[in-house]
Amino acid sequence: MRRLLATDLGIWPMAADQHLPSDMMISTPDYWARLAEYLLLYDQIIIPTGNMQILAVLRIMLGDNIFDELIRNKIIVLARYDMWFGYLGAGGIGFYQVFDNPEMQKNSFPNMATNHFEHLDQAIENALIATNPPSTTKRKTVIKNLLLDNTIVLPMETIFKGVKEEAFSDIRNSSYLQNILSLKNADCLIGNIGKSNPNSFTIFNPHVTPKKVIPEIEALNRVVFENLLLSIGGHTQATALTGDNSTLSVLNAKGQRIGFSPQGRKAFADLQKINGVPDIGLAFSSKQLSAAQIFDLRSSEHAADLRIWLDKGSPTEEATETIARYIETIKNPSLVERWPVKILRFAITATWSTLEPVTGIAATAIDNFYLKKLYSHKSPDLFMRQAKIVLTNTPVIHPPIRKGRDRNAVCSCGSGKKYKTCCGI
Repeated sequence: MRRLLATDLGIWPMAADQHLPSDMMISTPDYWARLAEYLLLYDQIIIPTGNMQILAVLRIMLGDNIFDELIRNKIIVLARYDMWFGYLGAGGIGFYQVFDNPEMQKNSFPNMATNHFEHLDQAIENALIATNPPSTTKRKTVIKNLLLDNTIVLPMETIFKGVKEEAFSDIRNSSYLQNILSLKNADCLIGNIGKSNPNSFTIFNPHVTPKKVIPEIEALNRVVFENLLLSIGGHTQATALTGDNSTLSVLNAKGQRIGFSPQGRKAFADLQKINGVPDIGLAFSSKQLSAAQIFDLRSSEHAADLRIWLDKGSPTEEATETIARYIETIKNPSLVERWPVKILRFAITATWSTLEPVTGIAATAIDNFYLKKLYSHKSPDLFMRQAKIVLTNTPVIHPPIRKGRDRNAVCSCGSGKKYKTCCGI
């Protein structure tokens, strides 16, 4: 099963302007495209979240009906964390779980910055109050119950113990990191970097650079953050990670295999362009294709066969049969004409044998000089494995429910007919 940890859809704690990440995702076509492609190419999508702010993004992009369907069938699973970390003055890396500030508690309106650390039920309620789209009391209850039944809670105390140990191990094994974290601060422990204000606490966010940047602290925080992602991937038994160069550079350097990285996204787009196939992600982001149509396409037998084939990795003789069957289906004029922009012809051509990069990219081309200085001793054979990860109290993630399209429902092509008498023939 292709289980994806979508770290690029994670909204991480911020010291201020916590609303900006979700606003940026909703207004950026690339995020719409990514979500559509993940739904087509992966069986299950795990999204790490603390304050449940991603709910606004998913509900606006998918609409409430498809959102409910994807959560209920465990196609999208939210993985909740309630701890975070930062660099505390001269005390090194510290992990915290709650804000104990009476002044904040006086504020009756939910604070999304502190919502990362609330109990799950309260975090869901707060997110539904503080974010769009607005919901009735009844609708809020439906969403809350749905999420309480289908959200997994990560064992953060266990995870952070392993993360800190692994991060410090990475630093000890990297002469480059040792140089900026130790040698520039003679006789100074890694956990006590010089030049830092003893009263300061630097909360790490991969996309937000502090106003006063101390490179040594930023480097240490980044190593911890990316090992956190790797550890969450291990605990959720993900088979691939997604992200960008600002969130996965250290994992790339360690030789971790990245699932649908920017390079994989480009490879997928190029394949579609070369073969004259509509870009599914682009069609969704430009509103030419609805979330219901994406769901229908994902639910088709041939799309399921495609995911099974991709899950096996390298092309085989069976792959040729998969391609032939799919091409035979999409060449049926009566079927193709029922789909807006003939979008069903989305991803199978005779050149799919070159699709191996989409199943996992070593991604060594970001900055070879920099990466070699980081982890020249690391093997690229690692794949979502962390040598010292402790998997006790690992949450159980059930596989997605394989339920086909409701054949009596109205077809998403806009004909007004039932699915079974229209595109479902």
